[in-house]
Formats: sequence, structure tokens, C-alpha cells
Amino acid sequence: MSRSRFLILIIVLVWGWSDSLFARQDTLYASILNSRKHRLGALDNPTVGLFVSTDAGATWKHRGWTGYTRTFYTEAGPDGVLWSACGNGVLRSKDKGVSWRITTGWEITEVLKVKVDPSNPSIVYAATAYGVFRTENSGETWKERNVGFLKPFVSDVVLDRGTTNRLLAASEDGVYLSTNAGKRWQLAGLKGKGVRTILQHPNETNIFFAGTEDDGFFFSSDGGKTWQQSNRGLSQLTVYTIACDRSNAEVLYVGTHGGGVYCSSDRGKSWRQIINGLDNLVVHSLLVLPSNPSMLFAATLNGGLFKSTDRGEHWSFNSQEEGQVWGLSAR
Repeated sequence: MSRSRFLILIIVLVWGWSDSLFARQDTLYASILNSRKHRLGALDNPTVGLFVSTDAGATWKHRGWTGYTRTFYTEAGPDGVLWSACGNGVLRSKDKGVSWRITTGWEITEVLKVKVDPSNPSIVYAATAYGVFRTENSGETWKERNVGFLKPFVSDVVLDRGTTNRLLAASEDGVYLSTNAGKRWQLAGLKGKGVRTILQHPNETNIFFAGTEDDGFFFSSDGGKTWQQSNRGLSQLTVYTIACDRSNAEVLYVGTHGGGVYCSSDRGKSWRQIINGLDNLVVHSLLVLPSNPSMLFAATLNGGLFKSTDRGEHWSFNSQEEGQVWGLSAR
């Protein structure tokens, strides 16, 4: 072998080795309320707060707080700041969850979701039982954004990745749309239906999905302007959570109240139940691991966290016996 070919071979081998060595490691966040303590290594596991895993759920560390506050959802901004939606407001951590500060006052409670603007992490939206609130300065001040809502209970808010300042909100009275960063809202569809969650397709920005209380799954192909129901195969019609397989645009998952997890291989046109090993069928959140779409996590109420390594075909218990796992996210 010539010297030049030998050098090329070494470069290729080193490149491949370094690529596997520095492969993406997802950080997982689970928001949990538990009725009893468990062991995390040599320490008692606190019963409330945020739990973090950097090894695909093999181990978890507590990154919450000692005082009682129910945590519904945590999101990491592009600047590394953590935001938690809690029963007593919006909490922020600038040190990966070691310490926290509540950023809201008495007027903002029962926060169900927090969403960070990916283009400007100083802008954060909070979906609450009393409507939508927005901060433009990393939580120093918050402003109410509820003009146009008939019923201000909002369980989710989505920032349209395709259009600046365009938002969709899941409310007790349908899907609402704002084109001016939440200053004004108008009903966009599903009038009178309790919408629990909204998700934008990870690859196609004009496609949105919605899960409802008692009415099942809906999809929109025009940016949320019109919606179509699609429940073939769904035996339980309360849909709390929707997740997408980023590696396959056709594959979706939903978590339901009483029916566990369902999978669709045709972008929601039909569904089949996948609950082998899933002991609790009240699923409030689902997560497809970004770096490995074969791995799924299902958050149950009073049954803890479950994990699948084969796209949901088989499930095994992961952690938090009897725990209420309200929210899952990853970055």
C-alpha cells in the first residue's frame, strides 16, 4: 500500500471513530409527582420535581426543588436555560437545574406548558388554566395574551416554525390562532371541543396534529386553518399527547386516557394499539428519542415511566413506581 493510500485509510478510520465517540447524547427531562420516595443510587429520591437522564433513561438524577410544587412540563431553550411549567408559576434555571427561580407572580399559576422561541430564547410563552402569557426578557416580566379567547383555559401553545409570530393554542373551546405573537387570537377550528395538545410536524411546517378530550385525533394540512378527524382504530378518544418519528414522516404515536399508546404508519389515517408490557394505560406524555427513533418513553399517571426499544412494540417499566409523570421532553 502506498503512503498516500495508507494516510487516507487512517483519516477515514479516525473520522469514523470520532463520529461515533462524539455521537449526539440526548438529555431527557421528566416532570414527576410521586406519592412515595424511592432510591436513586445511594440517596433517597425526592418525590417532586424534574428528573434528568443523559444515558437514554438508564439512570436519572433529580434536578428539581425540595418544596412542594407540581411540575407539568420542562423545556430547555437554545441557550441552555431550563423552563418549568408548575402549579405555582413558571420556574427558570440557568445552571442545568441545580437551582431555580420562580419568574411569575401570584396572577400566573397552574402553568401547563412552557414554550421557548427557538430564534430568540428571551421570548417564552406559558399556557395556563387562565390563558396565555408571554415574556420578552427571559421571565423578568410577563404580559397576558388572551384577547379573543372565549374560554381562556389553554393546555398547550405551539410556535409555528414556518412563520414568525404565528401561534396555535389548544383551548377548552377549540384551536385558536394568532398571527401577531399572541396579541390577538381567533378561533381556527374544532369549535366547542376540548383540545389537549397540538403538535407541528417536524419536517412539514404546514401540517399540524391535535389531540382532544373525547373526540380523538385531528390533523390539518393548511397550517391549522381547517381540521379533519381521523380515529380509525382508536378505541379511546381522549388523546393527551402526540409524538412524531423524525426519521419517518409517516409514523405517529398518541397517548390516551385508558387506551395506552397507539401507532399510525400512515400519518394518522389509521391506528393500532401498542401496549405489550405497558401496565398503565393512562399516558400523559410520549417521547421519541431524537437520536434513536426506535426508543420511546411513555409517561403514565400513577404508573411511572415506561420505555420501549423497538418503536413501541414492547414496553418495560423504567422508573418511578406509582409516579405521576406529567411531561417528557428532550434536547
